[in-house]
Amino acid sequence: MPTRAARRAQQRELAEQDEEQRQPSDEDQRRRLPWPRILAFGLIVVVILGAGTYMAASVFLGQRGSSTEAGYLPVRLSMAGFDPKVIQAKAGEPVKLDFWNTDNAMHLDGGGVHTFIMDSQKIYVKIPAEARQQYEFTAPATPGDYDFYCNTCCGGKASPTMHGTLHVSA
Repeated sequence: MPTRAARRAQQRELAEQDEEQRQPSDEDQRRRLPWPRILAFGLIVVVILGAGTYMAASVFLGQRGSSTEAGYLPVRLSMAGFDPKVIQAKAGEPVKLDFWNTDNAMHLDGGGVHTFIMDSQKIYVKIPAEARQQYEFTAPATPGDYDFYCNTCCGGKASPTMHGTLHVSA
């Protein structure tokens, strides 16, 4: 019959063996990758990149060259000015413009709002930030070049980039 000390030593030995079997070794832990964390991180990266692409798309890929209304000429307004800078029209004919403001409301100068002003024709159109807006007017009856400008953002009327020309032909 083993002594009490021998039995305790044997129990301790069995307990240690059980503990070793229950806990994976350092090598096992290194082999096992934290898949849920890797998948969560990957999902977050995809969401952030997708959101960034979506926000940039309207400026870089978006509505350039197309209009929401048939027969309207798309005119992009931004801190860089008007695009196109020259608008062609025939004397006395309707001019249909589809303004597309790509600036956002976070601009300190004018809150991203742009204007289309033609003093000679008494035209004043205000286009909100990140908006599209159609405007129609009749071209002057006299052929020539007519200046238009934006006076609310990016230096206003004094800025050479914020001007454009309405070229009226006979």
